[in-house]
Amino acid sequence: MNMEVEEIQPGWRVVDANGEDVGTVTQAEGSEITVKKSGFLGGEVHVPIDAVSEIETGRVEINRAKNDLG
Repeated sequence: MNMEVEEIQPGWRVVDANGEDVGTVTQAEGSEITVKKSGFLGGEVHVPIDAVSEIETGRVEINRAKNDLG
């Protein structure tokens, strides 16, 4: 990780292990980040911090496929 989890900001894009768009960060605190899912159905998903594999300004990559996120 290039940055710390505490530096994740609302509005940052979240992509899965395959590079597919998951959605946008709405909150990052404690042991998870909350992501507003992109797409027609929308909704939110909670991603555990241990699933975060890389953090760059404006972008968070997770080590799971978006279909595995519930």
